[in-house]
Amino acid sequence: KGDFGRLLIVAGSSRYRGAARLAADGALHCGAGVVTLAATEAVILPAAAALPELTFLPLPAAEDGGIAPAAAGLLGEAAASCSAVAAGCGLTQSEGARAAIEAVLALPLPLVLDADGLNLAAKNPQLLARRAAPTLLTPHPGEMARLCGCTVPEIEAAREEAARALAQRTGCIVLLKGHRTLIAAPNGRCRVNTTGGPGLARGGSGDLLAGMAGALLAQRMDPFDAACCAVWLHGAAGDACAARRGILSMQPHELLEDLGTLLAAAGL
Repeated sequence: KGDFGRLLIVAGSSRYRGAARLAADGALHCGAGVVTLAATEAVILPAAAALPELTFLPLPAAEDGGIAPAAAGLLGEAAASCSAVAAGCGLTQSEGARAAIEAVLALPLPLVLDADGLNLAAKNPQLLARRAAPTLLTPHPGEMARLCGCTVPEIEAAREEAARALAQRTGCIVLLKGHRTLIAAPNGRCRVNTTGGPGLARGGSGDLLAGMAGALLAQRMDPFDAACCAVWLHGAAGDACAARRGILSMQPHELLEDLGTLLAAAGL
């Protein structure tokens, strides 16, 4: 298990408990050797019942159901034994979440930043540019607009230009989600994903992708390759799930069965 990476996931709140589980499940299904979920007990309890393979870092809870500001001080010690971090899914934008994201951004580890982590980073963008370790940003168009300081229609009108510009400005790899997800690198490389469909436009789908990308980073895959592989696999599993369950009925957690089938067919 030590050869397949150790991923720390910082996610969840009392309102968004499922986000943490989906991220952790995506990471486990993409081969991470050890996955540690750093969360409050309200998030840990259902995740532990569903996924006994996980390990946990219990964090103090705030009155609003999110993590308390004091939790930030616990993340550095836990991350010392990890090879990558995924953070932001279901965290909310509370003071405790802000402190946790700032602590995570200061870690010298490859990072996937998603959901509320992106919204919090948008309020303090210089924290992204200061990072020396590889960083994957996974925004949908609304989060992208906040990161870029513009509107969603402006993003949608020039998706590739926006993704390239944000990657170059922050030094991060940008996964701009949506129809034909884009993966842009700081050096100007940009790839267009051809898998996936409208069935992925459902709450929780992005949490799954964040965990998948985090697992590949934890296994020390090249960051740009990890981003491209995670997006392709996520979309391909979505296509297979849509064929099996129907676009309207398919749910993000159901992609995991199809993901396993895809990986098995590839001999992995």
